[in-house]
Amino acid sequence: MQMKPLRTLTLASSLVLSTALMGTALVGSAMPAQAFELTVASGADPTTLDPRKTWVAQGYTMNAHVFEPIAFRTEKDGNVVLTPVLAESWEQISPTELEVKLREDITFHNGEPFNAEAVAYTISSIQAEDFVTNLKLWVRDITEVEVKSEYVLILRTTSPTRGLVNVLAQVPIVAPEAAKSPDFEKNPIGTGPYEIVSYVPSGQVVLERNPDYWGEPGKADKITFRIMPETSTRLAALESGEAQIAENLPPDKLSSLRENEEIDVVFTPTLRVDYMVLNHNNRLIQNKKFREALSLAIDRKGIVDNLLAGTTKVANSISPPGTIGYDASLPAYGYDPVRARELLEEVGYNGEVIKVGGPIGRYSMDKQVTEAIGGMLQAVGINVTVETLAFSSYIPKYYEPAYDLAFIGQTDFTVSPHKHWGAIFYSPTARHGYANDEMDRLIATATVELDDEKAAALFREGQALQRKEFGGALPLYYEPQLIGISAKYEGFVPRLDEYIIVSGVQPKP
Repeated sequence: MQMKPLRTLTLASSLVLSTALMGTALVGSAMPAQAFELTVASGADPTTLDPRKTWVAQGYTMNAHVFEPIAFRTEKDGNVVLTPVLAESWEQISPTELEVKLREDITFHNGEPFNAEAVAYTISSIQAEDFVTNLKLWVRDITEVEVKSEYVLILRTTSPTRGLVNVLAQVPIVAPEAAKSPDFEKNPIGTGPYEIVSYVPSGQVVLERNPDYWGEPGKADKITFRIMPETSTRLAALESGEAQIAENLPPDKLSSLRENEEIDVVFTPTLRVDYMVLNHNNRLIQNKKFREALSLAIDRKGIVDNLLAGTTKVANSISPPGTIGYDASLPAYGYDPVRARELLEEVGYNGEVIKVGGPIGRYSMDKQVTEAIGGMLQAVGINVTVETLAFSSYIPKYYEPAYDLAFIGQTDFTVSPHKHWGAIFYSPTARHGYANDEMDRLIATATVELDDEKAAALFREGQALQRKEFGGALPLYYEPQLIGISAKYEGFVPRLDEYIIVSGVQPKP
């Protein structure tokens, strides 16, 4: 049997195919002749239906069908740009002031009006001291939101802030009155083309088309996201027809997938770096030589070649290609188990247990990679325990932090790395005890640097510093995305930001 060619998208082409997937996403495409439903096999639970609280790609994916930001990411001429969604336009009226003009005549699913007050409420609710969310990191620089009129607002910052509009693209606007209810996490209300009708944690999320959507309607009458952490389960669901789309398929099944005429396979790179995050509260990890030993013990190329079937490349930086300041000149992180053993002897390692943790189903082959790294550390003489959990159970332990080395993927949808660096490498917001005065200075300076060339130079300094210190996290590789789609369907467009938007998917004629 002749194998079908694998659809592969480059970093530059991934978003060029994807116009704004909200509001105007489906202009020019006819509605299907018959009603139909879609099932998506998803690798992780969204953990919450409140879009202000979720931070996993699967949560972003589901929420993107229900909620909308003022603008969303698209690609033009090789660059990531923003397309207005709930906004009509915006203007930087001063280095610290952004004026946003909103669309009129939009309502939330419950009938509440969308206006400047709704945007102001959403931002202030995220900033509230008692509201726990990673989005605080994104909106922390906004010091004031002035509602100038019903559909015009001004956002102010104390100092110039990089990518403020890009930040707002990550903030889904919620219905103020509905969001004040304690039931909002169970019954969230947005402005998007679909509404959430049910959620079974670790089971499924069911969406139905919003009949009163202000833009072009979604194709499917109903979309069900089935939570399937195990890659084999997602693949089986796709092959059996139980699901029409499946994410994070196992790279080692590429050959058989290409032989299956019932499945189309799309491979696309992403802007995500997969790391082993270091818990700097551990005395051993505070020692640079021990951190270097951990890094040298990991055979990244072996992981990429064997577990990921060569679908990506070994990381050479804490930033991925395509982001501002990415330094392609840095060599890939190396593998030297002999030197790792020497360093362990130099630091006087005496068999202390190192706890390794990782998720199941959130990232490509994450369980297998975590277990492989545990074996590699043992091979150089480090006493380890390994725990892998479904993502919804893993992430609270990641944040404790309960592990000395923890598998996680980080990206920055603004394509300016200071945001995702902040979660690991910036001491005021890093959750695993990493602190380096020079790294703090570089990130803080880059955050207020509006000139891209100057910011890029700062980001390159930060990459070199991390290579020197092995601090914060050990980059592994750049996360690949392998998606399977039933060959009976069309209209799916992959994105480098990992959102799996299925609003435009429909049966082939």
